[in-house]
Amino acid sequence: MINTSSENEAKRQTLLEGISQNLNYTEIAAQLGVRRGDLLRDLRAMRHSRDTGLRDAQRTAQAQVSAEKQVVSIRRDERFHAMTGMTLQEKTFQNMVHYYKAEITAILRSSDPENAIRRLPQSTRRTLMHNGILTKRNRPQITAQARSQIV
Repeated sequence: MINTSSENEAKRQTLLEGISQNLNYTEIAAQLGVRRGDLLRDLRAMRHSRDTGLRDAQRTAQAQVSAEKQVVSIRRDERFHAMTGMTLQEKTFQNMVHYYKAEITAILRSSDPENAIRRLPQSTRRTLMHNGILTKRNRPQITAQARSQIV
């Protein structure tokens, strides 16, 4: 049987719709009524020819996956907030301040806080900066929020 251009275009559209709906290749092949290997061969040809429809379908699928992950993350954060009364970021910050309390109090008590910060191990400084306890790389200081947690 000879494939006509209209059949090929319909097959291409079904393939692109399946990809944009984030279906796996077996499900798309079942919709088309072809073998999975034939579908993969067509897909490889589309990639090779840099089909813009394929690229758009993949972007749509990725955006859909990203949106689903974001919805799950928001639900988790809302549940955490309902249980603890604070956001996950606030709790993480509070835990980090508590964990590094000895280092932070030593910095606050020193006569030269900048030098005391520089004496900390690099990994500790990086963690404190990442979690918002220290500011700036060239003139590090303890943030006001961290100071209020310690006091």
